[in-house]
Formats: sequence, C-alpha cells, structure tokens
Amino acid sequence: MRVPRMHSWCARLLVMLAMWAVTAGRAHAQGDAPRLSPKRALTVGPAPGCALPPSGPPAVRRDNAEARRLALAGQEAALIGDQAAARDAFARAATLNPGDERVAYDLARAHEELADSSRAIVEYCRYLTLSPGGREAADVRDRLLRLVPAPVQRQAADVQVAFRLGLALFDDGRYDASVRAFDDVVRGAAESPEGYFNRGLARAAKGQRAIALQDLEQYRVNAPAVDDRVEVGRAIEVLRRPVYSAGGAFAASLVPGVGQLYTGHTIRGVLTMVGVGAGVGMALVQRTTTESIAYTDPNGVPAPYTRAFRERAYFVPGMGAAAGVMLIGMIDAVTSAKRSQRGADVVARATRTATLRPLIGPQSAGLMVSLRHW
Repeated sequence: MRVPRMHSWCARLLVMLAMWAVTAGRAHAQGDAPRLSPKRALTVGPAPGCALPPSGPPAVRRDNAEARRLALAGQEAALIGDQAAARDAFARAATLNPGDERVAYDLARAHEELADSSRAIVEYCRYLTLSPGGREAADVRDRLLRLVPAPVQRQAADVQVAFRLGLALFDDGRYDASVRAFDDVVRGAAESPEGYFNRGLARAAKGQRAIALQDLEQYRVNAPAVDDRVEVGRAIEVLRRPVYSAGGAFAASLVPGVGQLYTGHTIRGVLTMVGVGAGVGMALVQRTTTESIAYTDPNGVPAPYTRAFRERAYFVPGMGAAAGVMLIGMIDAVTSAKRSQRGADVVARATRTATLRPLIGPQSAGLMVSLRHW
C-alpha cells in the first residue's frame, strides 16, 4: 500500500504547487503603465532670440508713484536726446515696477538708441513676455528681427523643423531617427522641456529604458509645474522596474529554479529547487525486499530458499513529481517575464496613416523631404 500512498502524495504536491504559482503570480502582478503621448508643441521664448521666461507667476504691474515719476523723467530725457539719462531712469523704473510692459519697451528703445543690442533684445523679449499681444508687440517683433543675429534666428527655425520632424518620425515608428531629430531639439533649445520628453518616449519605445528615464526626469526639472506631472512620475517608476526576457527565463529554467531567480523571485526559485531535489531523491530511494522461492533438490526433497534484491519502488512517482515541479517553475518564470514586459511600455503608439496625413500640404513640403531623407 505504500506505493499508492506515494502516488497520492505526489499528486497533492503538484496541485499545491500549481495553486501556489498562480496565487503568487497574481500577488506580484504589476499595474498597467501609464501610456504617454509625445508633446505636439515646443515651448520656446516669445520670439526668436528670446530665452524662455522664468518659471513661476509672471511679474505684475505695481501702482508705484516713484516708478511713474522715473518713467516720465525718462521720456522727457529721450525727447531731448539724452538717451543715457533716459536709460538710467527707465532702468530704475523697471526695478520698481517690473510688471510694466511700457517701461520695458521704453528701456529697450533707450538701449537700442545707445547701440546696446544685447540689452535691447533682453528688454524687448521681456515686453513680449509681459504683453505678447500688446500695442507695441508688432513693432517689437520687427525690431527683434533686425537686432537678433541671423544665425540665432536660423537656429530657432531649425529647432522648430527638427521638432516637427521628430514627431513625424515618431508617429511613423522610426524611433532611431526620431531620437536623432530630438537630439537636435535638445541641443538647440536646452531649456525647452518637450525635447527631453519626446526623446525620452522615443528611447523608451526602442527599449533604452535607462536613458529614457534620464530624459523624463530632466523634463520634470525643466517643467516643474505641468498637468501630467503625476502620469510622468508613474511612468518613471515603471521604467525603473526590471524587465526580463521570456526566452531568457525559459533557458534559465532548464536548471530547476534558476528561471525564477532570474526573474527576481528568489523564494519561489529556492522552493522549486527543493521540490525538484526532493522528487529526485525520492525516485532514487532504494529498498531491499525478499521473496521465497520454492525449490526441490534432485532427490525430491523440498528446499525452499529466500532471495534478496534492491528496487526503486518510487522512481516513477518521484521523477514525475520532480518533472512537474520543474515545469511549474518554468511556467512561472516565463509568465513573470511576460508580465514584466506587458507592464513596461509607457508609450502610446500612434498609427502611421492617422498621424502623417496632417503633415501633407504645401507648407510642409520641406518637412516631408526631410522625413524621407531620415
């Protein structure tokens, strides 16, 4: 009766191990990763040659009597041609009332009259930051076109082209080329957060999780107050999780328990090793049995004798149990690897047809040529 009991024990062992693997897999299941889409607009300065405005609330206009007096004195000095005195008065007024766009404009004009182009550009840009649609906005943009060096303006235009090109390549699934395009955006507009964000998504789509993580973290540094900060934070946490290869888990599982060690489940791997070892040990257990053999000698006298022999009575159930435990461990390792891959993608991938159609048009001919080149 011992062998049937051993068969029953092996069956119960396999059932318990299977239930344990399923339960453990559910307990270790990871939530779905947030799917992020690339940014479609690049945050740049209010005009070519203008830096990004500082983060935080914009400066507000103050009702300062001294600032008004200085602004009036500056205007009077400008009328009589004393641009240095006008500049000094406007500069003091701007310090007292930094939110007054009119003072910024007058100060920029004074700098321009004194041939101080760099400071004039700064003040014109400050005017556009304070009042992008103000009364003098068109005049300010025309003056910036004359004052900002041509290479700086070309660089600003090239950054926009590279950004649109990177988006088109991303939507087309050409992530290597998209990364190179966003490299140009990051080099040309290092303070703009969207270049890092989109390059991070393209790198994540390629499986370059470590450097994609760096890009998304830099995006949060450059854009400290954005609506998707929580989603980006969750994506960063997902990118920090390890991802395992299903093929690697299968190959490692050919040695009992190693596949589970590979996927980070140490306790399960050790238990699998112990289970397989116990099954093999049970299969190799030998026992000595005797049997009585009837024998009659040549003289017709009965002379029965006993014969002892060794057998492995539990070889089949033991090897079956070991194979079952090893199979369950292999399935668990491969399932864990696939689960890590399913929860690791943070990119919302667009379809090629839907995303390239808006780019087709006369105004996008140069971009389409660049897209074919890339």
